[in-house]
Amino acid sequence: MAYIVALILGSLLVTPPSYANAILSTELPDIVEKVLPGVVNISSMTIQRTSVYGMDEYFQLWRMPKEQPQTSLGSGFIVSADGYVFTNYHVVAHADEVAVTLLNRKTYKAKIVGKDQKLDIALLKIQESNGSTPTGLKPVTFGNSDKVRVAEPVFAVGNPFGLSHTVTTGIISAKSRTIGLGPLDNFLQTDASINPGNSGGPLFNWKAEVIGMNTSIYSKTGQSAGLGFAIPIDAAKAVLGDLKTHGRVPRPWLGILAQQVTPAMKLYYQLKSDSGVLVVNLVERAPSQKAGLKLGDIITEIEGSKVSENSEVERELYKKKPGNSVKVKVWRGNKQLEIPVRLDELPPIDDLPQGII
Repeated sequence: MAYIVALILGSLLVTPPSYANAILSTELPDIVEKVLPGVVNISSMTIQRTSVYGMDEYFQLWRMPKEQPQTSLGSGFIVSADGYVFTNYHVVAHADEVAVTLLNRKTYKAKIVGKDQKLDIALLKIQESNGSTPTGLKPVTFGNSDKVRVAEPVFAVGNPFGLSHTVTTGIISAKSRTIGLGPLDNFLQTDASINPGNSGGPLFNWKAEVIGMNTSIYSKTGQSAGLGFAIPIDAAKAVLGDLKTHGRVPRPWLGILAQQVTPAMKLYYQLKSDSGVLVVNLVERAPSQKAGLKLGDIITEIEGSKVSENSEVERELYKKKPGNSVKVKVWRGNKQLEIPVRLDELPPIDDLPQGII
């Protein structure tokens, strides 16, 4: 009997679970070889213009250039055979020129079709010198980031430190991570090595599907510490049409600067609510001012959803489109009011005060 038990225990120890069998039977080099043509390296150049009052003659005398090119490197991936490429907004944010290099080392100029700073996504289109689309492009296949599971094996491909088409492997460490980069934080966390230059590159599952766009790392040294973050691909797919059509993602805004209500603020100002966001400034002629919101109002709900932080207000707003109306519940002194606000489109962020909602 003891011998039989030992055999049973032995079989339990050496037989991996079914998901392990699937991984072990997969040839990762074959998968990587399949997807590499869809990954690109991105080089963006910004012209830094030097202007010093009264120094023009000095620059001319010593033939010192008043314009200095600054380059940055990133990654991306081909989303369609007609030349569209996804990357991060911060890779090309202020670029004057963008070049995209394929696996076969062919380099093409790229046009920035659309950008969305809130989600940190940009859409490029590559073209030949005559304006035509290159032939033979190999787009990646999109997966479903909602179905990604923690501990699922993944691999990243990118251009870290200018080393093109570098592959690193790991797992999904966590989902729905908020790391303080913005109101749309909802990152996939991975321990696949991600370094400067990986930004905008794809994160693949072992079905050769893109499930995320590598975007950020947490590190005290500026290099990989095993904490990488990727935008879920479902979020990127959702804005692809807007980027193509409008060159941006039309997002609504209230036109307020706000501050989270704290217990100390409630006590000091004798506020009626111990949660919500306090309106501390209003943009002139913005939707909030036109609807009748006032300085000192405490916003507690948007469309029936309670809010206690600025990011929660923004997330509720982004469920709507410009032109829609929302019901904003506020405390004003001793009264609780519900104010309908018709939303306008958020103006260019560069033209607005930092932190505007």
